[in-house]
Amino acid sequence: MGADESESNMKIALLRGKMGTVPKYALPEENWSEDLLLAQRVISTPSRLAIVGYLYANGPTLRATLIKELSLDTSLVGRNLDQLEDLGILIGDPPRGERVGRSTRWEVNKERYNRMAKALYDFLGIDLLQPGQEPLEG
Repeated sequence: MGADESESNMKIALLRGKMGTVPKYALPEENWSEDLLLAQRVISTPSRLAIVGYLYANGPTLRATLIKELSLDTSLVGRNLDQLEDLGILIGDPPRGERVGRSTRWEVNKERYNRMAKALYDFLGIDLLQPGQEPLEG
């Protein structure tokens, strides 16, 4: 196996420079499911992960509350909410196109979240169910 290959399901793009060769970024395999790709996008930045985690734990929340509770920049939260909604992991109420002059309450799309979590756990080889535990409700 060469230096550019690994045993995982990731392809590594290498960057060569003064400090030698280092990974620039990892590309997913072509056979990754849509749900696994979603997991990669959600956990790729700490702010996205924090937003989704907060909303999952606390339920529908306004953008201002997320900014305050997570101590994140206003524009960063707004950009991530839009991106996460585009990915289908968040639902805004009112829906896009009906938000003029109205505050949006954000919540996690539980069905999409549970599929994403299962795909990630399956990929990592983690059993979601412990003996005697019931499946997550979507």
